[in-house]
Amino acid sequence: MRLETAQLRLHAGMPVASHAPEQALLERVAKLPGLQRAAVSRNLPGSWGAGDYTLDLQFHPAPSGAPAGASGLAAALDGIATVDHVAYRAISGGTRAPQLRDGIWRTLMFRVRPEAPDQQVRALEQDLLRMPAYMPGIRNWRLARVVSPGPWTHVWQQEFASADDLLGEYLMHPFHWGRVDRWFDPEFPQCTVEAISHAFCPLATSLIANPNRKEETAP
Repeated sequence: MRLETAQLRLHAGMPVASHAPEQALLERVAKLPGLQRAAVSRNLPGSWGAGDYTLDLQFHPAPSGAPAGASGLAAALDGIATVDHVAYRAISGGTRAPQLRDGIWRTLMFRVRPEAPDQQVRALEQDLLRMPAYMPGIRNWRLARVVSPGPWTHVWQQEFASADDLLGEYLMHPFHWGRVDRWFDPEFPQCTVEAISHAFCPLATSLIANPNRKEETAP
């Protein structure tokens, strides 16, 4: 499968006919070739470096291996103020709440410094993947490397039962501050990441554990 995500920023007062913006956005991407699943939700206050909405797409792989949705997505979303879009390939992840409903979907896109040694990047990835072992509030998770051109190199996604699990346990946990933060903080000599986009939004059902649902919006 091919996975893509985008941060969408709408023009002020963007017309969406009689539909809610989420439904209008889904209708605009519904005919993308090979689309298997689409989900969109409005980002919550506290997101930063992100857009107004998080859009997630899952495609059957294109026979040529070329990006399945890139050109079609640009056409489908013509008129939206900005589209920060990546295609990515999962390198690891896990589930412990496959039936999660009405939760929180967090998407962190980040860029590692181009001069960062491969060994350092792998160490960063391993520390991110160790987080769920220390934080039971992370119900499902996926770490991926970006495979499309653009400013981002990785996508780190988590699903939570509530925003409190993200804003409390996850962001404030000692493992986060004592182990993971060093890769992101320019005051640390191990700093590897030079830019991030942090978005979180309502989640209807798990995007990680239930990949075959066609499309959805979250309240």
